[in-house]
Amino acid sequence: MIEAEAIGWWNTGFPLVLLSVLAALLPWWIVPGKTRAHSTVAAGVLTSAVMLFAIGAGLMALIYAARGAEIQAAFDVAPDGVVVFFLRLSAFTAMAWGPILVLVWLAMAQRVEKLKGEDLMDEERG
Repeated sequence: MIEAEAIGWWNTGFPLVLLSVLAALLPWWIVPGKTRAHSTVAAGVLTSAVMLFAIGAGLMALIYAARGAEIQAAFDVAPDGVVVFFLRLSAFTAMAWGPILVLVWLAMAQRVEKLKGEDLMDEERG
């Protein structure tokens, strides 16, 4: 079975930085820029969160494989355990990118309200 490594740059710092940057950028790529619907923003942020979990698990698997872990051998013996192991490692990184994603969500919600306000002003002007 694969064992967790001690905290270090490559297995902790690098994934945290990369996933945090992705958390700040991914929703802006997914959600249309001129949307006026909070449901569209929420769906984009939720999609981003799911993608970040998956990317995080894959990134952790790549890092462990690059450092010599026998992932394929462990996967052959206990596939569920290996998947849960890497998803759990990915979930730990959510403590860093989660708050960033929430701030991006709030910024996008402000943009929706700004666009709605501009639409109202345009209607009043005729």
